Order: sequence, then C-alpha cells, then structure tokens
Amino acid sequence: MRRERTAGLSVLIAVGTMLLAGTTTAFAANPRASQSTGWRQAAELKGSGALAGYRFGESVAISGATAIVGSGQLFYPNAADRAYVFTKTATGWKQAAELNGSDTVAAEDEFGWSVAISGTTAVVSAPGFADAGRGYVFTKTATGWKQTAELKGLDTAAKSAFGYSVAISGSTLAVGDAAHAKGAGRAYVFAETGTGWKQTAELKGSDTAAGDQFGSSVAISGTTVVVGARLNTKGAGRAYVFKKTPTGWKQAAELKGSDTIAVDEFGGSVAISGTTVIVGAWSHSDGGAAYVFTKTASGWKQAAELKGSDAAGPEQFGGTVAISGTTIVVGACVDANCHGEAYIFNKTDVGWMQAAQLKGSDTAPSGDWFGESVGISGTTVVVGAPLHAKQAGRAYVFET
Repeated sequence: MRRERTAGLSVLIAVGTMLLAGTTTAFAANPRASQSTGWRQAAELKGSGALAGYRFGESVAISGATAIVGSGQLFYPNAADRAYVFTKTATGWKQAAELNGSDTVAAEDEFGWSVAISGTTAVVSAPGFADAGRGYVFTKTATGWKQTAELKGLDTAAKSAFGYSVAISGSTLAVGDAAHAKGAGRAYVFAETGTGWKQTAELKGSDTAAGDQFGSSVAISGTTVVVGARLNTKGAGRAYVFKKTPTGWKQAAELKGSDTIAVDEFGGSVAISGTTVIVGAWSHSDGGAAYVFTKTASGWKQAAELKGSDAAGPEQFGGTVAISGTTIVVGACVDANCHGEAYIFNKTDVGWMQAAQLKGSDTAPSGDWFGESVGISGTTVVVGAPLHAKQAGRAYVFET
C-alpha cells in the first residue's frame, strides 16, 4: 500500500491534510546505521527504461520469487508509465517483463500507481485513465507475461479514481476507488471465472460519507478483504474488514487505533495475512504509527501499536505496510531528511518486536524516499525508493 504522491490525482490530494512528527522504542546506536538481525540486501533493481524522472519504485509487490515494480514518470507527461516484473534466478534477480496497459498512452493515465501479485497473476492500476481509472490483469504464460483483462467498476464514472489501490489473493482481487461518490469511496471485488474476471461485489463502509476516501488502501487474504478510509471521522481514519459469506461479502468489523485522533489518517495503508491485519497511520503524532489487529473468538482486537526505534520528527512511519505470516514491514519514506527507512517486526512470545531497520546500500543522505512502497513474501522484502538517482528510482530486495 502506499502514501499519496505529489503528481497526479489532484482531486484526492486536495482533500487530505498531513501532519507529521516522530517516536521511539529501543535501538540506540547510530540512527542512520541499518539495524538488521539476519537481513541483508540481496539486489538493487531498476527498470530497463527507467531514466531520470521515471520514479521507478513508486509501488512494489512480491509473491514468492517474483516481484513487480511500478514507475511514475513524473517528468514525462507524454510517455505512458510502465510496470516491471523481476524473477529470482540462480544468478540473481533479473527483469522478466516490462508491462503497459493495452490502451494506456500517457503519464496522466498513472499506469503503475498501484501493483499487486499472487502467484502467476499480477494487477497494475491506472487510476487516471480516462478520468475514471482502470485495472489491468497480467498472467504469466509459456511465452511471457500477457494482459488478460482490463477492469473497471460497474458504476465508475468521470472524476473517479478506480485503481487508487489494488490487491490480489489467488483468484480474487480487490480494487479501491477513493474518489467515487464525492470522495466517499468504494472498493470492488472481482473473481476469476471460466469466462474471465467478473465483478462480484461493491463494498462501502457502514458509516462512510463524502470525503472519507474509503478505498485509499485495500488488502486481501483468502476470503477476507480490508479497506482503509483514511479521512473518515475528520481525518482520524478507519479500516473496514469484509468477509465472504454464502450470501455475499459482508462487513465484519470497523477498526480504529486505540489512540488515533483527527488527522492521523489511520487506514492510509493496510495489509493482511490470515487472521492478522496491519493498518498504518502515517500522520499520527511522533512520526506515525502502525497498528496490528488479530481475529479472536469475540472479533477483531488491537494486538500492538508499532513505532520505529529511531523516529524523531516527520517520518511518515506507516505510510506503507506489508505482512507475510509473522513478519511485518513498515515504510517510513520521510525518515532522516527524506532518505527513508523500512522497519521489520517479528511476532515473538512477548509480542511484536522490531528485528531490523533497513536502508538501501547506496541511497542518498536525503531525498530518495526509500520506503515509499514495501512488499514482503516469506523471507524476502522489496522496498521502493522512487526518488533515487535524480528520480530514476530503484527498488531494493532484502533477504534473511
């Protein structure tokens, strides 16, 4: 999931107000040094066509040994954006494909704004396409990655942003549209059938209203979908859990942080793995926070509030979050003068504990936005730094 960026989709950016600050727990030492318990950088990725200004790394996702990275092309208004697929081989991570939508033609389409992958199926969004948005599904075939579907909501219209967020799990995918219905927002669920991908549900929160931006973030695991509404309740934010039932998708919970207040933007990022949900609140006091929720016999309960070990000032910790099993990764792209950090947390017998603090091997002292996007699959993490190298951008792979 990802924070807002300064180019494109101005209708969304104008609605939100960010307040930034910083917090602490326990690693002392040099705050710029990577604190890593077993984590090491395994690769630095860049797209084959990524030049200065392309912002490669605006979005990332990973499934097994395959990663996908989106680019932003901030300074190329007449060039269509791209997404790049990388696979791990015996000799390292290699680019396997360069993707673009079959009908995307310009940077204003925002192809690559959000990406997701599950097995051999990837989803890439273009929320600016035709001023309404699209989602593109790609499948790995014997001859390479091929576009197999172009998605839109059954009721998307002009000034929507269908594709503001995307997520996929097996044969089910979810697409957020944070601008739908005067910014109230919607999320759409699609299922793969014998005749292609079909919309099976349109979700909204039980109390969402105009301007809430429901669909700011989406995540899916099996038959559970989580949707963030970062501006609900005067910007305090909420996240909603939906469960697939025999009679359709039903809201199962409405989540909020134990100490979130107005303008915290809880729900700006969400992630889920099994019965664990993580929700980011990048504008929370003291530099941002991420909240962990677990499903219990009596419903979804907050299990932890996470903060970076060296937070001090505007960090946007929680701007992006990802989870795989008992490992969480949280991005803080404004940490240390916009250099950026990513933090790894593991579930232990005594709760969720920070296990590593990551940075790129060559990220600059300021301005790279390392942590703008994060993804995790098993013991592999991918972190985007879209402003690295004169905004050409990079993505970094870490393994343990």
